[in-house]
Amino acid sequence: MLVLEALALSKAGDSAGAIVLLLQARENAPLDEAATALLFTLLGYRGVDIDDDPIRLDLCHEGVTLARRPLQQSTWHLRRGLMHLTRREPKEALADLQRVLSLRASPDHLERARAGLLEVAALSPSSKRRT
Repeated sequence: MLVLEALALSKAGDSAGAIVLLLQARENAPLDEAATALLFTLLGYRGVDIDDDPIRLDLCHEGVTLARRPLQQSTWHLRRGLMHLTRREPKEALADLQRVLSLRASPDHLERARAGLLEVAALSPSSKRRT
C-alpha cells in the first residue's frame, strides 16, 4: 500500500512528496524491501551527489538485511559496494563486491563487480607507485 501511494505521487510528478511519505513511514517503522528500494531510487533523482548520501548508504545496509533472494542480495551488495568505492572505502567495497561475485545472480552484476574490483585494487596502498 505504501509503495503504491509513493509510486502514484512520483508518477504524478511529486517525487519530493513520495520521498517525504517514505521517509516518514521509515521513522515510524522499518520499511519492507520494496519500499526501501523505491526510496533508494527516488533519492537518487534529487540531484545531489548520491554517493555521499548517508541515507542511501543506510538504505543499502537495510536492503542487504531485507533481501531474501540471490538477485536482490546481489543488487544491494552491488549498490553498497559501488557507493563505498566512490567514497574511497576500499575495504568495505571489496567485501560487497566479492559477495556479488559469490552470489553469481546476474551476468551484469558480475561484470560491474569485476570492474569495481579493479578500481578497488587501484585504491589499495600496495598498488600505488612510489616516486
